[in-house]
Amino acid sequence: MAKKRIESETPDPFLKAVSQGLGWASRHRISLAVVFVFILLAAASIWGWSSYRSTRDRESALVFSQALRVYHEIKPHAQGGRVKEAIEAFQKTVKEYPHSLWAFLAHLYLGRCYELLGNKDRAAQELAVGVSGIRSEKYLYPQWLVAFARVQDPQKGIEAVKGELSKEEPFLEPYLMYNLALFYQEKGDINGAIKTLEDLKGRFPASPFGQEAARLLEVLK
Repeated sequence: MAKKRIESETPDPFLKAVSQGLGWASRHRISLAVVFVFILLAAASIWGWSSYRSTRDRESALVFSQALRVYHEIKPHAQGGRVKEAIEAFQKTVKEYPHSLWAFLAHLYLGRCYELLGNKDRAAQELAVGVSGIRSEKYLYPQWLVAFARVQDPQKGIEAVKGELSKEEPFLEPYLMYNLALFYQEKGDINGAIKTLEDLKGRFPASPFGQEAARLLEVLK
């Protein structure tokens, strides 16, 4: 009588891997313990740094908001006292939290303050630092870039605004076009200003900037 063939079972790959892993773990108990402690320490360090950064960010935001409150209390064409108080408040943000986003925003408002005092050179310095720190801020950057260009000269303003318009951001386009017209006007290029305003009025008639363009056109023509 023929012998019955005995089929050998193929071991389950998962069970085999688990078995090998447990065997390795039993042979390297000390190494595993060291790795486990290292992972715990690394996780604690990451959590601690994240918590520290979060606390610092909240603190810097609070200091900046206090400075901004002083700034918004400045009356139009103000000179001296209140403006200098705002400068001191923004400088506190810069000094205590120099690497935060709020510090760069403080530099921008410092530029505005010095512009109010008639110190265009210092205003340009502060705005340059602020603008360099907010390049990744999609909507803030173009607006402050215009402010920075304004304290330099009209031609630089025209170049800066044209550079931003080339990026084709529909949300910002009416704002940028309006400022481009103002720079043309300041430069003395009335034809350039009128052409830009007519384009703005035609493309964005419902925009507040489109409506303002229509009013300005009545003055320039």
